[in-house]
Amino acid sequence: MPSIPLVTRYPGTGSLPLAGIATLPTPIDPFRAEWPGEPIGRVFVKRDDVTSPVYGGNKVRKLDLLLGDALAKGASSVLTFGAYGSNHALATAVHARALGLTPHVVLSPQEPGPYAPATLLAHAGLGTVLHLTSGWDGRREAVRAMRAIAEADGAEPYVIPMGGSNALGAVGYVNAAFEVAEQVRVSAGELVPPDVVYVAGGTLGTAIGLAVGFAAAGAATRVEAIRVTPTELANMEVAHDLAEKTIALLRSRDERFPDLGFPDLAFTLRDDHFEPGYGVVTPETEEAVALAAQAGLRLETTYTGKAFSAMLEDARRGRLRRGEVVLFWDTYSSAPKPAPGPIEALPPVLQAYIAECEHLFGEGR
Repeated sequence: MPSIPLVTRYPGTGSLPLAGIATLPTPIDPFRAEWPGEPIGRVFVKRDDVTSPVYGGNKVRKLDLLLGDALAKGASSVLTFGAYGSNHALATAVHARALGLTPHVVLSPQEPGPYAPATLLAHAGLGTVLHLTSGWDGRREAVRAMRAIAEADGAEPYVIPMGGSNALGAVGYVNAAFEVAEQVRVSAGELVPPDVVYVAGGTLGTAIGLAVGFAAAGAATRVEAIRVTPTELANMEVAHDLAEKTIALLRSRDERFPDLGFPDLAFTLRDDHFEPGYGVVTPETEEAVALAAQAGLRLETTYTGKAFSAMLEDARRGRLRRGEVVLFWDTYSSAPKPAPGPIEALPPVLQAYIAECEHLFGEGR
């Protein structure tokens, strides 16, 4: 297992469980493509698309802790939540299966898009047990699912929140901030500390973990979280609560971890790129995905495309100071999706959804 910078600095945090699924550290690469707008200094990419060769992305850092906790508690199944095209739900299913845990997912509807069909067909191939709900609040369906699972298995499943975003999951990104600081330290001047990080803000575990980590590491790095989910999932109250609980968890394991407050975090939650809604493809996100592709980055239009689009707009509008070092956090898995299963294995409503997506966007990506 690789060394963990957070644990090196605060050894007591080493008592937190790990499943050993993450391949760390992930590289930091320079962004090499024609950049629009005013020159802003140096642009880098944190390659969390390669957190695992099986299925990467930002969810793996969180799941390393969450699935580790599930195993430590003797769970035989896990239950999580996500929209139809949720990368978190698929990452949970992939890694839970590999660890011998049965994955259950409560799925919420989303607008048709180009990437969701492949995700749903991957669930069919994995045999993920799907529980469908009609809105973003899946609590009622979760209660039904937990009862059914407990009756069938003799034990309730280990519950992983949407996006893996609770205090334990966010610790994965506290460590990620320390990882960046360590990479800067050992690079002998080839890297410099980022002034600002751009990252998609879905359930905020990634962004808040980074903000806590950078503050604890003594870095002045600002975290720009670009909201990509409805406000009931991503808002400042959620951010404040998650930050407090994450700090409290870390201090409970090592009292030397800084006693930070929310005002100590250089964190901004941006609402200006969410509309017209979750997963809706816009010209701005398509442009962002295309520009990233010139540099060899494979983004998508729901999360990373919106975060990259915000970074482009800030550059064009002069919101980034000349000479600033910018770090874009790539949270989208670049590993091949699991082999698809037959569409007939999915509930009829999902079969109809896939047909609508393919009618609008062609074959799933």
